[in-house]
Amino acid sequence: MPHRTPVFIDRSGRRWQRIRRAAIVLGVLTTVIGLTLGLSLLFAPSIPTLHPQSLTRKPVVRLSERARLLDDIQTARNEGMFTPPGLRNTIQMPGNNGGANLGGAAVDPVSGTLFVVSKDLPAMLKLERSKTAADQYRSGFGFMFTSSGLPAIRPSWTSITAYDLNEGTIKWKLPLGEVPELAAKGIHDTGAQFPKVGPVVTAGGLIFAGTRDRKLRALDSATGKVLWEAELNAALEGMPAVYEMDGREYLVVCAAAQASTHTHLSGQQPPIPGAYVAFALPEAPRRVRRVNR
Repeated sequence: MPHRTPVFIDRSGRRWQRIRRAAIVLGVLTTVIGLTLGLSLLFAPSIPTLHPQSLTRKPVVRLSERARLLDDIQTARNEGMFTPPGLRNTIQMPGNNGGANLGGAAVDPVSGTLFVVSKDLPAMLKLERSKTAADQYRSGFGFMFTSSGLPAIRPSWTSITAYDLNEGTIKWKLPLGEVPELAAKGIHDTGAQFPKVGPVVTAGGLIFAGTRDRKLRALDSATGKVLWEAELNAALEGMPAVYEMDGREYLVVCAAAQASTHTHLSGQQPPIPGAYVAFALPEAPRRVRRVNR
């Protein structure tokens, strides 16, 4: 379950933040195998986390779904990070597909700032006995989606956070992206749904990141303010690639994902007009050499 981005020691060997080792007891699966599972982890207690470690936000669903969802939440285990799944419903927050996933961060070594794209997508897990082996159990992903295809909690669902690695504090945190269906109704600052993206940061102080709303954005790394955006023909996934050729800087993104809120319904979406899209800085004006006669 993604939850923290570890940063421990700088090049001089100085401890960045007060780090402690803690023994974490995962819990007793008395209804399953009767064993206590545990491990030892490193923690920096003073560093704020990206997301709540238990489900605290109220669900946002249609009235027809609210009673069922509230009943599921109230009867489930909601004990925070490292709560193991069992034969009873167990809530994971920010979820097994939430938090900061692989490739979801970029760092500016000059300012000592880490930029993390993360999402809130709670999961409801429950172990089921295997039909082929009596001593084996399994669980699905348990994503808590509503019938609208959106997470069953209040937004924002995707955020970008700027961590000050020198102070161990958050500089700023803002929603990243929108949901096109909601934006058309005037509902903004929700963050995109189901992102699979990562940012890149440039020496010039720009953060580039794509989102499921078909948009590529350039943000001010000091404030998170959107300075520029471009809309493409399909939703974006992955990390932008930045490179230089013949003295000109390029940025390439992959636009080949569904922008629909029902991204979790595989095999039921129309074909995607996927493409790699390249952007470039304007060419520098050529100097004309004057020849004295």
